[in-house]
Amino acid sequence: MNPPATKPPDELPEDRATGAIAVIYDEIRRFSGVPYVSSMQRYLAATPGLLDFAWGALRPAMAAGAIQRAGWNLVGATALAPLPPISPALLASWGIDAAGRAGVRNVAANFVRVAPVNLVFGRCLGLLLDGARPDGPGFAPGWTPPSLLPPMPGNVDPAALAEDARAHLQRFTTELDGKPFIPALYRQLAHWPGLLGWLAEHVAPLLDSAGMHAGGAAMRDAAAAAAPAIVARLPGLPPGPTPDAPTAARVAAAIARYGVTSPELTMVGQLLLDAVPA
Repeated sequence: MNPPATKPPDELPEDRATGAIAVIYDEIRRFSGVPYVSSMQRYLAATPGLLDFAWGALRPAMAAGAIQRAGWNLVGATALAPLPPISPALLASWGIDAAGRAGVRNVAANFVRVAPVNLVFGRCLGLLLDGARPDGPGFAPGWTPPSLLPPMPGNVDPAALAEDARAHLQRFTTELDGKPFIPALYRQLAHWPGLLGWLAEHVAPLLDSAGMHAGGAAMRDAAAAAAPAIVARLPGLPPGPTPDAPTAARVAAAIARYGVTSPELTMVGQLLLDAVPA
């Protein structure tokens, strides 16, 4: 079995960011309250000038917490049946002790925090790429972002997994820019192969379920409803050229893909928090 693709094409990893992009990455982490930069922004950063445009335009809304609050308001708005509770005894049989449980819950919490923010961020960026030219009053100062969550263990390389664990991980493959891509939530959880197998049994079938589709649609609709008011308050676009039509179309397609995965990661993360004991 060939290992699945592990990252979207043409992204700029955090350890390769320099100059202005490194500064933007640091602000993304700080304003989002998570210790990493999501693949959406790393994807934008791979095209020269694109993240500079997106962040230059949307930074006022992120610095004021407008995008984050709109995203976090989406968490818990969908009604999915809970996963079976995972007992400490079952977790222990997978080699997951109390510290491991804390690690699993932290991974889930990171994605519950950042994925809905990315959903609203993408909707706002989509409006700008579609021609919105805001000239608003800006945002009230004084918002303080939450403290950063603890670091996660890092994305597992599928090639390093045993064949059965790699097969379990591959069940979570989606696509970006027409290429296979495994969202980082599942690659982080692959540090615990027993849990990964349980997720393949209990979560992978949910991804194409009516409840997941309905929940994702509800989150996308709510994000789409929140984005115009946020964009209207932006004080303007950053100096310099706007993305050309082919770039805008490519990014719009990526935003649409993230519009599917971001609700999924939010919902799966919350289901996992509810199933794994603290």
